[in-house]
Amino acid sequence: MALEAIKSIQDAEKQAVDIISKATFESKDILKESQTYAEVKYKKILDEVREENKKMIEDAKEEGRRKSEPILEAGKIDIENILNLEKERFDRAVSIVVERIVKNNGNS
Repeated sequence: MALEAIKSIQDAEKQAVDIISKATFESKDILKESQTYAEVKYKKILDEVREENKKMIEDAKEEGRRKSEPILEAGKIDIENILNLEKERFDRAVSIVVERIVKNNGNS
């Protein structure tokens, strides 16, 4: 009976060692899987953030273009007005000079 009890204890110890060994292996495997999962998840989140950032930048550029169009158009109109004004002034100045020359020379 004592031998059976010792044998039973030895079997239990062997099972305990096997269980611990198996648990250690499984915990390493679980840790490895969780690290892999975390890396994949991290890369996915990072890609999503980069994509969202890219979209935000494009949206901001488009909004800037949209907002600048009326300003550019107004600037073009102002330039045309200034150029036309200068042309009108130039034409008036030429007319005045021609008029004075013609009046002074009596060729009217």
